Amino acid sequence: MESPPIKPPRGVKPVKETSGLLMSVIRTLSASETNEQRDREKAKLEADYKICDQKLDRLVSRHESDLTQVMHLFSTISQSVTENRNKIHKVKEMLQDCKKKLRCKRDELKALWMEGLEYKYMLQLLEEIEKMNNVPSQLANHMAHKRFLHATKLLVDAVKLGRDPLEGVESLKELSQELEQRKEQLHLQILLELKHMLYTKPCQHILTLRRQGSGRDGFLIHSPLQRSMKLRLSGRNRSNVSRNLMEDLTKLESKDLFNASFNLDEDLDSLNIDENHRHYVAILVKSLCLLEKLPYALDEIVREMQISLSHIIQKSTQHVIDFADANVDSKLALKELINILFDQFKEIADSHQIFLKWVEKGIKSHNIDLKPYNLQYYWSQVQEVLQIFLNDYLDLQNMSSDLQISNVVNNGDISAYFSRKKQQSKKKILFKFEGSSSALSLSNALKSTKKEKVLICPSHPNNILVVFLPFMCFTEDIEQMLGMSHGSCSLYQNITQHISNVYLKRKSDEIIEQTEKAVKTPDAWKSTVLLDLSADYKPLLVSTVTVERFIREWKAVLQALPLYSEKIAEYSVKALKEYKDTCVAAYRGIVQPHSEDKRICSAAWLKDEDINRFLKSLPNWLNLKAQQEFHARSERGRRILRGQPSEEESPEDVRMRNRKEAEILASNLGEGGVSASEILSDMCLLKELATLQESMEWFSVRMFQYTSEFRLEPSRLSPPKIDNNNHNDLMPPVSSATLHQLTSIAQDFDELANTCLLLLHLEVRVQCFHYLLAQVHYNKETHEPDPKVSELSKVLANVDEAMTTSLHPRKCKYIFEGLGHLIAKILISSAQYMKVIDDVGIQRMCRNIFALQQTLTNITMTRELALDHARHYFELFFSTPEEILNGIVDKGPEFSELEYMNALQLLNRSQRSKDSISVTVHLERLSDILGEVGVTV
Repeated sequence: MESPPIKPPRGVKPVKETSGLLMSVIRTLSASETNEQRDREKAKLEADYKICDQKLDRLVSRHESDLTQVMHLFSTISQSVTENRNKIHKVKEMLQDCKKKLRCKRDELKALWMEGLEYKYMLQLLEEIEKMNNVPSQLANHMAHKRFLHATKLLVDAVKLGRDPLEGVESLKELSQELEQRKEQLHLQILLELKHMLYTKPCQHILTLRRQGSGRDGFLIHSPLQRSMKLRLSGRNRSNVSRNLMEDLTKLESKDLFNASFNLDEDLDSLNIDENHRHYVAILVKSLCLLEKLPYALDEIVREMQISLSHIIQKSTQHVIDFADANVDSKLALKELINILFDQFKEIADSHQIFLKWVEKGIKSHNIDLKPYNLQYYWSQVQEVLQIFLNDYLDLQNMSSDLQISNVVNNGDISAYFSRKKQQSKKKILFKFEGSSSALSLSNALKSTKKEKVLICPSHPNNILVVFLPFMCFTEDIEQMLGMSHGSCSLYQNITQHISNVYLKRKSDEIIEQTEKAVKTPDAWKSTVLLDLSADYKPLLVSTVTVERFIREWKAVLQALPLYSEKIAEYSVKALKEYKDTCVAAYRGIVQPHSEDKRICSAAWLKDEDINRFLKSLPNWLNLKAQQEFHARSERGRRILRGQPSEEESPEDVRMRNRKEAEILASNLGEGGVSASEILSDMCLLKELATLQESMEWFSVRMFQYTSEFRLEPSRLSPPKIDNNNHNDLMPPVSSATLHQLTSIAQDFDELANTCLLLLHLEVRVQCFHYLLAQVHYNKETHEPDPKVSELSKVLANVDEAMTTSLHPRKCKYIFEGLGHLIAKILISSAQYMKVIDDVGIQRMCRNIFALQQTLTNITMTRELALDHARHYFELFFSTPEEILNGIVDKGPEFSELEYMNALQLLNRSQRSKDSISVTVHLERLSDILGEVGVTV
């Protein structure tokens, strides 16, 4: 089945192929030479035509109905077109007729048309007047619901209407003037509402959060929203604060809220239109743009920014005072206030960021020639306000007078306080207006303003210890948000300069002055105080306790100002050096009352390094120091489960050790004796020396603890930073030289304490030599001990009483332990200096030994066996030389060969008939006996 013919598109002419076919037939006929060719061509054409006719007939018969319908439709359309032509012709004729008739009444129609326009304009004016009359009520409704954009548009349109079309309406003049005034008032109300959104609402939001967080457990102490200093020093939390804020501000730029068209509208159905903070700020900015008051609003915000921030500080201060518990420490309340202010300032910065974004959109949308402020300016104002805040709390105006401060200082720029002043030439002043009425009134106004400031705690320079770490963290947040390098923030620079140049120097001078005052009092080395009532603790010098309190103040400063550990260490070294020199001078004043050559014997001995080293190498000294170390660890809380590190000595070890010490002392002091000027006979001096020892030892322990604070890991002292590349990532370590100085001073105090104790140890023994080796005449008829022995017993008892009240029991034990061996050694050695001895002399010596033994027993609470050994030695003199030698053979030697030799020689001198041959024989036999037996004594 052949496809039906397709109608060619309109405007396109079909290609006529028949012309080409006809031309080809003509060329064929012209080229044919015979009639046969022409007949064949003709027959071919006739056949083709027949085929076409047949095809046409088939198509006509097939589409007969369609062709019939097309012809019918064509006839219908042709008839309709003909009828419309006739109608148009009639309309033209009628219009020509109307035109002819209108020309006859043109003036009447024109008058009627003008009258219609007047009536229409009058109706429009009446509608506008009606709108003008409704503006006050609509404006009041919008203002009541804070729909400032609707109110602005309504008021702008009404004022424009009153100025142009209705300017000549007398009845609307008052209304127009009123609307003009309301327009002027509206931008002030919008500006006030904008300040409320920029300052008041963010602050109220922070305070509400803190009240909700602290309402259950009490304000300022258990608030989960309160950033404690430990949490504030955590690098992760501190980085999140600034990072989250920066991410939020970055997201604001990509939100649909900041669209380029600045097409905004208010929801008339919303009851709390200001809940959407960002949209509400945009509404206010749009309203100011419509009122053409955006430049004025920005100028006002910039001009009053510092005042607004100062009001926030005052309101927050009053808030903390009102909600704080009565028993809350003012320092804790100040720290809480600082945290609140920092949170509020960051929240306000977020509000300013949103406001400035909308201002930029408003400037572009309304083509306003204006350059708004930026966040850098806002943070600069915050820093100035905080500088004034620090000025109020740190009492900068009453600092040390070595800083030249002008009488009039701009409160808004505290950096002028730290800046160098140029030397200005003195000019002759012709007039002064200080006493004028205007100057007096201004001065009174400034004083009243200053009095109105509410402070949460008294103004004091030490408040810097409370605010330093929070302020350092806050300045770091500012630097990160503004992309500044570390330390470039003006607030940071002012605080660091104040601490370095003013506070630490003033603190050092104050401590040195108070230290000098404490050590220069008349009873500085006598007045004592008992810090602990337990028996193990003894009185300490008040001056030492005072200086230790100053060291604790430096420790508190170090914990609060970790970045200044080097300066704190240097100032500590300076103060401690002076005190150490004072203590050494006090020690010398006791042991060297006159001159270098008049030093007491025990002090001169301690200057000998060999004797000093020997005394410190003895087990009793090592045991004493081990006990002190164990006690110090126990005080610091690091208790060891095992017992004390010392081991119990056997009686034989104790005897051998004390005997060795006694022999060393006897070999040096036994020959020449000790004069009265070489001993400390004044018990008060000995007690002062004991108190000095106890104080120096206690102080040295505190000094070592204080020095260890500088060796702590920096993370405990300084807040870690976010950026690992920051050169201030950790606290700058204290130099090794300064640490060495501190450690050396602590060791010097400990060494002075050791020197005092060794001196007391030696002094008691030197006094034994002084009294026991003194050549005195005694009364043979009396049965009492020798006067010098009685005097020594009294001295020992007095020394024991003085030491017991001034020294720890283990130190008293060290002083008197082994004293019996020394006395026994002195008494036994005195036999070589006796000319003769008889029974009365032997009994006298035994009485002396018994008296001393009784005294030492009362002191040490143990029986002094060494004195029994000395008594046995003098009881040998009741025997003959032969009996002594036979006793050695039978029982073994009890004394040394030298002691036996002295005894044999003294017995020989005591005989009436002195025989040098017999004593020589006895000595030779003694040597033979001891050679065979072996001397083990």
